[in-house]
Amino acid sequence: MTDLVSLWAVAGLMAALTAWLLKRGSSVKTITDASLVLFLLAMMASMFASAVVYLYIPSYVVLFELVAVNMISMSVALIPILNVLFKGDRPIDETRKGRRVSTRAMVVASTITLAILSEVLMGWTFAILSGASSTAGGVLPSLLSSMSSYWFIFTMAGEMAITLYLVGRGFPTIFRWLVAIQILVMVLSPTAIASSAWSFETLLGNSAVMIVAIIVVLEFLFRNRSPALGASNYMLRLVGAYALMMAGLFLWLMDGDVLLFVISVVVEMTVYFYIVLNEKSLASPPLVNWQTRPWWAFGLLGGIFVAEFFMGGILDIVVSGTSYFTTLPFVALSGPVLTVLGAALYDFVVAVGSITASPWFLIMMGVEMGALVVFKIKYARESETKMRLVLMLAAYAIYAIWLPSFVFSANPQNVPWIGWSMGIGTAGALSPGIPLLALVLTYVISGGLSFFFGSRNVCSVLCTAAPMYQGTTYDAMSSFNRTSKIGRHNLTSRTPDSFKVVSALVWVSLLGSAALSYLTSIGVVNVAFFGEDISYFFYSFYFSFLWYLIWVLTPFVGTYGCVTTGMCGWGTFNGLVSRIGLFRLKVKDSDTCLKCETKDCAKVCPVGLTDLPGAFVDKGEFRSYKCIGVGDCVSACPYENVFFFDVRNWVRTKLNRPLPPLASPPKGAVEAPLELRAFPYPQKDSS
Repeated sequence: MTDLVSLWAVAGLMAALTAWLLKRGSSVKTITDASLVLFLLAMMASMFASAVVYLYIPSYVVLFELVAVNMISMSVALIPILNVLFKGDRPIDETRKGRRVSTRAMVVASTITLAILSEVLMGWTFAILSGASSTAGGVLPSLLSSMSSYWFIFTMAGEMAITLYLVGRGFPTIFRWLVAIQILVMVLSPTAIASSAWSFETLLGNSAVMIVAIIVVLEFLFRNRSPALGASNYMLRLVGAYALMMAGLFLWLMDGDVLLFVISVVVEMTVYFYIVLNEKSLASPPLVNWQTRPWWAFGLLGGIFVAEFFMGGILDIVVSGTSYFTTLPFVALSGPVLTVLGAALYDFVVAVGSITASPWFLIMMGVEMGALVVFKIKYARESETKMRLVLMLAAYAIYAIWLPSFVFSANPQNVPWIGWSMGIGTAGALSPGIPLLALVLTYVISGGLSFFFGSRNVCSVLCTAAPMYQGTTYDAMSSFNRTSKIGRHNLTSRTPDSFKVVSALVWVSLLGSAALSYLTSIGVVNVAFFGEDISYFFYSFYFSFLWYLIWVLTPFVGTYGCVTTGMCGWGTFNGLVSRIGLFRLKVKDSDTCLKCETKDCAKVCPVGLTDLPGAFVDKGEFRSYKCIGVGDCVSACPYENVFFFDVRNWVRTKLNRPLPPLASPPKGAVEAPLELRAFPYPQKDSS
């Protein structure tokens, strides 16, 4: 016990010293300052490197040689300091002629490398001394076990906490919170302590904390459209580090391999140390609007999805064990080329769909995306829009998760509307009797709702896509409808040729697979895709894989790509029924729209219906198969001139009763300023 206490005391002192050196490194201005910091960090790394070597080869000869090597390396490290004494000091930001990399960048890179190296070697030394790691199993296994143990993890977390205390006062508030979250994520590393209870609790805690981190990042971006370039790059790197960490934890749970997780920890520390050494970049110019950076936004969405994907896989393992994945019906990649390609596609869809269609992934996504929807509710001016958003969250929890996953999970194909919530293929194979009747009733129920209330009953309430597109930050990405090539191509309510082709291919595949599924069930043919019902496979491909791909590609496709591209067969069905139904957008006064200079209703539409104003002026109303009744146009109108018209208003007109006035916002409601409701969104300094 005394030895452990001594080791922890030394580890604490070294962590404090490293944190102090990082603080010095964040404010160095001259070569002398930088040389001193690098000298001390190099000395620490060299000392612990020698300790590791001695623990592997314990002999007096080796000890003598290590002392000599340390003395020589220290002498070499003193050369820059001595050089300054003879030639004079100079500013660190000065870049020598002909160099592409500034001196400061080299100092920052060296500081980060030496700080992490010293911590790795220290953790390795103490892990061996305490018995947490062994020299008998080889160098790499010993190194990985030490870097995934509490000797490295907790020491690094302590170092981060001390650094935050010393340097964090210069961070904008939101970034102090993000760094604190980074520290908590480090502490909650499941590999740190070899205990099943610790692993279970920290896996859940780690997932929850990362969800909070992603929400914080996204809400910051909503409120700060033009953050400092350093701030936006830090958040992108942080999300990337989290994605790598979740992938590492997933692999660790599956086969016990900690390599990727260890790499992710080093990456996270690199991201942290970089921002500590460049704290001023979090609030200093240049300020860049992220809505003008599609590749940056793509990287952010991609990182978020990867993190969420593996986070969902982790939750599946926590709840069901590794058998959840080891029992999946994968097929061998052997035979002719076409067979191998088909098998690879099948295995890929099965692997991805096993996570994206799982209730725990949907729950996690619902919490994360739902939080952004809650933030949006306070900005909605109309009570009806607020109620729809609340209903959307309730529908996601009850209709999309609880009922199909926990109530009717054993026999969903017999339940109309719920079991077949996305049309053909949702619940599995199509067969005579109850499944066929349930599918028909699903189309009748959903089609009836779309006829009376518009396709918003699906695309803006019941569909799992609705919360993912209608949160604050994702709603702001509707700007890409106007700036991306595909988004511009899909503007207005017209039907482009690409939409016709895609929707036709989707429906041919759905109807063809449904027919083959039915004929297979009655024994006329025997068609399956590697043993899987072909109809269910197409559903999985479209909604468990392709939909998420289009979501990640939002910066290049625009928002609600499932609606604008025609890839969602269920959406096109309900959209067409809505087009001939009773739902439409109407205005109280067409002259008001004629005189309107801003045309805010068209600028905020998440599906790019830019011809709204023209229709309002010409006809006093707007109808389109693309209109999904999100209601942003109603909230954005500065004259409160736009309103929804559906079966409720239709009945009133038939009874010669006046239409009800637009509902006033509830008392105490927060109304978003016009610039928050209209495109382009406001640009705010992140400081």
